[in-house]
Amino acid sequence: MITIDGTRGEGGGQVLRSSLALSLATGEPFRIDAIRGQRRKPGLLRQHLTCVRAAEAISGAEVEGAALGSDMLVFRPGAVVPGEHAFSVGTAGSTLLVLQTILVPLALAGGTSTVRVQGGTHNSMAPPFEFLRDTFLPEMAKLGLRVEVELVRHGFYPAGGGEVCLRVGPAEKARAYELLERGAEREHDAEILSSRLAPRVAQSERELLAEELGWSADRITALDVTDSPGPGNVITARLAFEHVTEVVTAFGEKALTARRVVQKLAQGVRRYLGRSAPVGPYLADQLLVPLALLRGGRYLATTTTEHTRTNVDTVAAFLGDVCALEETKDGARIDVTGSL
Repeated sequence: MITIDGTRGEGGGQVLRSSLALSLATGEPFRIDAIRGQRRKPGLLRQHLTCVRAAEAISGAEVEGAALGSDMLVFRPGAVVPGEHAFSVGTAGSTLLVLQTILVPLALAGGTSTVRVQGGTHNSMAPPFEFLRDTFLPEMAKLGLRVEVELVRHGFYPAGGGEVCLRVGPAEKARAYELLERGAEREHDAEILSSRLAPRVAQSERELLAEELGWSADRITALDVTDSPGPGNVITARLAFEHVTEVVTAFGEKALTARRVVQKLAQGVRRYLGRSAPVGPYLADQLLVPLALLRGGRYLATTTTEHTRTNVDTVAAFLGDVCALEETKDGARIDVTGSL
């Protein structure tokens, strides 16, 4: 049985999620100790427990330690079986991270699956729905994964109450992956989502964003969200290039002025555009597990984060040293040897 140290690297929930995905796809059981050991409130929170329950449900796994607050988990997977599933986080914890945990194993299961998850769709501690739809899933399509996603209902932190539906078809013949350049810029735009807030908030952000980035007003839309049970505010910029689309996000908070939220978004946009590498920080670590389980590939990232290095170590625990990371003057080059 593989043993995972939950304090290693970034020491958060990603170690658990990646271990679950790798275990489901390889059939290797694992034990993880000191789950989220570097967090202020360690152990399994509802979002992480939902990931465990989802992995258990699709494979008939034997599980020990699956309880709120548990700092230890033993997971013995069975064969992944396609089907229809529904899960609820019960908080504003990320629905998208739950879906990413089981996406590749379901795609490799040889059938069609539908998965609905209720919880948070826009949470500052995780990539938002737009990142999954516009950045992550298009890259998965290049690998031969057939996946569709639908935002059924928005769920902002702290109320949650959102819902996302994922439809996963059987994977096509796996293809090797290469993403070394962005290609020509196609378009850029931004969307402001606001729920249960005064209209002046979105209007102010729209005007400030046009001023801050020098974008024309027709590139910035504001949407009044009416389906969310709680208040929320998020700005998402979409930077579309020939070979990749990057999504940059900034979240409104009570303590932040509209100008500060816009400045945070603009900083993220400029940070990405200031480098030539095509893969942003979120995508850089989230590509590792799919590539290692499929045919592998290589890509250039704008930066390497502790999440990326932690995922490299987690993949190595299940598959050996299949990920090579080389720092460059413009970020990092990552090469992955696939399993198929």
